[in-house]
Amino acid sequence: MTGLNKWLRLLIVFLVCFTIVSYSWFLLGGAKKEYTVTPKNSTYSIIDDSSQSGATTTTLNISNRNVLLECNLVNKAKWPFCEIAVALTDAIDIGFDLSSYDSVGLDIDYTSPLEGERIRIYLRNFDPTYSNTDDPLSLKFNAIEYTPGSNQGLQIFPLSSFQVLSWWIAENNIPVNKSSRQFDNISIIEIATGSYVKESYYAIKLNRLVFYGTWITESSLVKLLLLLWVVTATIVILIDRFVLSQKIKTSEERSQRLRDANRVLYNKSLKFEHLACTDSLTRIRNRHTVIEWLEGIVLQTQLNKIPFSMIFIDLDYFKEVNDRYGHSFGDEVLIKFAATVEGLTRCSDVFVRWGGEEFVIFCPETNMSVAVEIAEQIRETIMTKAWGFDQEFSLTCSLGVAELVDESCEDLIKRADFALLKAKKMGRNRIEISWEHQQLK
Repeated sequence: MTGLNKWLRLLIVFLVCFTIVSYSWFLLGGAKKEYTVTPKNSTYSIIDDSSQSGATTTTLNISNRNVLLECNLVNKAKWPFCEIAVALTDAIDIGFDLSSYDSVGLDIDYTSPLEGERIRIYLRNFDPTYSNTDDPLSLKFNAIEYTPGSNQGLQIFPLSSFQVLSWWIAENNIPVNKSSRQFDNISIIEIATGSYVKESYYAIKLNRLVFYGTWITESSLVKLLLLLWVVTATIVILIDRFVLSQKIKTSEERSQRLRDANRVLYNKSLKFEHLACTDSLTRIRNRHTVIEWLEGIVLQTQLNKIPFSMIFIDLDYFKEVNDRYGHSFGDEVLIKFAATVEGLTRCSDVFVRWGGEEFVIFCPETNMSVAVEIAEQIRETIMTKAWGFDQEFSLTCSLGVAELVDESCEDLIKRADFALLKAKKMGRNRIEISWEHQQLK
């Protein structure tokens, strides 16, 4: 839990820093963007009334500072006009997406015979649902008209002020859902003389054309940051609940069973200590004091599906020790043997003198493989230990190991005893194992 809290604190610090940095970046103008139309990224050309059999003459002068269109309008065509056509791309059907921009800046000087005369700005959008590459007029007219004057500098207009020309909608039979302004595929920008002109000299000087926008709006940024906090908090809560539920699900039941089993073992251990149920010679527990405990622990083990093993030990040829060195020396050997084996057992093991030179080790929460390792350690220690015998005599032991299955404690003891007898028959100083439900013969 400490690791989770540390991770959570680091996440909160990160989110706070990220929020501050993101909003500061926005306030300092980091989200702003602009696109300037120049002769380097676009192509300029002239469009006039010559397609309508008009007599207007035009010239176009392009420099690094500006683009100047000069035209002498002649009232020969039905609608005399001249304009600067700015192609943003090389293909009419592949334009520039201006939908993420919100305004356009125009710096235009307009010379006309009438004071306050307006010019027309068209943002031409190509959409395959209504446009045709062979018909330039099929591109949507997003238009505004305004009076630029002369030397007025940059004037900024929101793109929302552009309107689609009604005559274009009617002539091309545009459906309602496609009749509103559209800036997602602008391929041509047109700057044209006003709607009502007379035969005279006109000049349009384009000094600057800039589109302004933001990578993300303030409201969108706030919503995004809020969503990030909410999603993070939700994920943290879900992870925390998932981890806790998994821990509870996988360990609560088993932990309770283990606590119950340990409580039983602990209570029995206290009972052993208070009653001083020990063998008078070796000072370890005797056979009769563990019967009640053994029945209880076997039942608890089977109910909780906890492994339980036992090791049956018998000293080899111990009668010869008594016959050769006397019973007093034999008693000393038993005491020394018990102390040695007890030093090799664990705190949870129960070491019992079963009778004579027979001993038993009960191993709670221990499977067969671990019990065999304990038995082998005991066998090797006894074989190599100095007991004070003559050179031609040494002390060894035989061991039988069994693991509890679906059986009574009496059957478990019988299987371990059977394994011990088999070890003696096989030559002593060895370990034999009794497998589950092995037939006793």
